[in-house]
Amino acid sequence: MKIFNTENTENTETGPEKEGFRIRRTHLHPSSVGPLLAVALLLAAAPAGAEVIELLDKTKMNAKIIHFYDGVYTVEAQGQTVKLPKEKIKSIAFQMPAPRPEFSTPEKTFEYWRKALGEGNLEKVIDCYALMFQGMLAMQLGQVSDGLKKMQKEIEGTKFTLKGSSVKGDHATLKVTRQKGDDSETVDIPFARENNEWKMLPPQ
Repeated sequence: MKIFNTENTENTETGPEKEGFRIRRTHLHPSSVGPLLAVALLLAAAPAGAEVIELLDKTKMNAKIIHFYDGVYTVEAQGQTVKLPKEKIKSIAFQMPAPRPEFSTPEKTFEYWRKALGEGNLEKVIDCYALMFQGMLAMQLGQVSDGLKKMQKEIEGTKFTLKGSSVKGDHATLKVTRQKGDDSETVDIPFARENNEWKMLPPQ
């Protein structure tokens, strides 16, 4: 995966868009959502194939780069244009990994999430969510003592029944009924498609 790392000023590429960057190979990991979350919210539903941009506060987002001038990137998502100064960007990945079959539909993603939570696998649980929310969730669970165990206890003995789904472009909604004892509740779970993978969004 090719990434432009803005933390190093060594210039190993030619042309004005490469100035001040160094190509390196790395893997993307969940990161925290910080003060630039407002910008990330504008870019949450970028089209598949867009770049992954990681900001200095470790926020990650999908966006399509359309212009670079005088140290400022102009990026686009869902018809909206946002300007990001180079100084606030840590790295940009220009090649997305291959989509995984376990996230090929909202139903499969939800089932993967349910099993991961039952196993107590935090990394897999976090991976079920859209990139820009992964860091926030990891941070919240890390700040709460036994946060993952509390989530497990909440769904312990709960029966999930999929009632249907609706898809509109890169957004989808999965209707799920949760039943625990005599209590039953039907909820709509939102999803966004990133790199042809369906990822969950936190409750609105």
